[in-house]
Amino acid sequence: MRALPVVLILAALASGCAIDPFQKGDGRGTATAATKPEPAPGAGPSVPAPEPEVATPAPEVTPEPLPPPPPPKERPKTPAAKLSPASQALVNQAQAQRRKGDLPGATVTLDRALRIEPNNPLLWIEMGRLRMDQRNYPQAESMGRKALSMSVGDDRTQSAAWQLIADSLRARGKNVQAQQALEKSKSLLPH
Repeated sequence: MRALPVVLILAALASGCAIDPFQKGDGRGTATAATKPEPAPGAGPSVPAPEPEVATPAPEVTPEPLPPPPPPKERPKTPAAKLSPASQALVNQAQAQRRKGDLPGATVTLDRALRIEPNNPLLWIEMGRLRMDQRNYPQAESMGRKALSMSVGDDRTQSAAWQLIADSLRARGKNVQAQQALEKSKSLLPH
């Protein structure tokens, strides 16, 4: 029995029998004409025009100054690169072979030294000098750059690597780059 009143209320709401809350009534349940103007036929619902927004100036904010950057860190110094006694003996042998003009023999000897100490930048510089004697200038530069990457913090070895790079660039006619490499070489030496 209780379901019947709920159904009746829902039916009344669905049929539109409810009074519009914006209409004025005379208090006896009858509604008078709404105070809203009726839209013109075919004009669709009337939407009030939005009020223009008034731009208010934003308060001026001054940014806080950034803190000063930290001072540059000094590169850590590493001890100068040295050759082991076995590698030093092979380098001496290769230099003697170069002086005699035996460039292929010097290459084999330096390759043996590089198998003993593959991460020693001095051997790569020596091999680069040998490549300069062989007129293989691009490979000489490559060896100099390899030595440069292996000797971070060792100014004397890096200076020698930059010198090799400068010589290689100058031999190929790249004088501007050669001068820059030479300046880097000189800047690493103690004054």
